[in-house]
Amino acid sequence: MAEQQQERIPAEAGQPDPADLHRGLARIRQRRWILWAVIFAYVPGLFVVMEMGWPGEVLGKLFWVWVGLLCVAVGLATVVRCPRCGKQFHTNGPTFLPLRSCLHCGLHLRADKGAA
Repeated sequence: MAEQQQERIPAEAGQPDPADLHRGLARIRQRRWILWAVIFAYVPGLFVVMEMGWPGEVLGKLFWVWVGLLCVAVGLATVVRCPRCGKQFHTNGPTFLPLRSCLHCGLHLRADKGAA
């Protein structure tokens, strides 16, 4: 029974498999691209919609659609886990910081590409 209750060896005790590291970091990079694309699409999208001459009600609805997409993108970026330590890459407690290194173990976003 005691053997069944033993804790797993944490991922930080050993180096993860390079293929797993690459897949995990690729997932993090993909979710970061989604987040930044949603953030930076707002102003050009706003200009396009305003140029079309749509009424203010439509602009308001589109704003709330954008806010919804932003919430989804932030949620996806928040829950993605570090392939080395297994903790949330961009989140430490209630703090969401989309930095280029894991907030727990310091793994760089491009560690699988040889850049640190």
